[in-house]
This record gives sequence, C-alpha cells and structure tokens, in this order.
Amino acid sequence: METVDSRVDEVAQEIASWETSRQENLLQKLVDLNYRRGLKALSKKIQKRLTAEGKMKQSIDEIFAELARTREEVAADDYLR
Repeated sequence: METVDSRVDEVAQEIASWETSRQENLLQKLVDLNYRRGLKALSKKIQKRLTAEGKMKQSIDEIFAELARTREEVAADDYLR
C-alpha cells in the first residue's frame, strides 16, 4: 500500500522534471487557491462573529461607521503613548 508521503515524493519528482514556466504556473495556482481558501475561512469567521454579536442584519454603512470609530479610537490610543 502506497503511503501519502511516498505519493507526495512521486508527484514532487514529476513536477521537478517540468519546465520552469510550468512549475511557476503550478505555484501561482497553489497561491491563488490558498488565498481564496483563506478568504473563505476569514469570511466564515466574520459571519460567525457578527451572528454571535447580533449584527448580521446591520447595514454595510453601519458596519463601516463602527469600524471607522474603532480605528480612530485605536489611533488616538496609540498617539497618547
């Protein structure tokens, strides 16, 4: 039975034999997929937090106004230090 590590090694060997441009294309696709995955995870966390805080029905304008106030408070606090 083939282990995951041996399969990964096999795939890595195959990829290493590719032309550089093809390897770079694969790497860019991996970066893009991981970026999208990260954004989806972040979105789910934000939705969960807003739901827990009862803010899912807030308008975008209200949310951005609250974020602006928070940013100003943090900046003012940093300025006093």
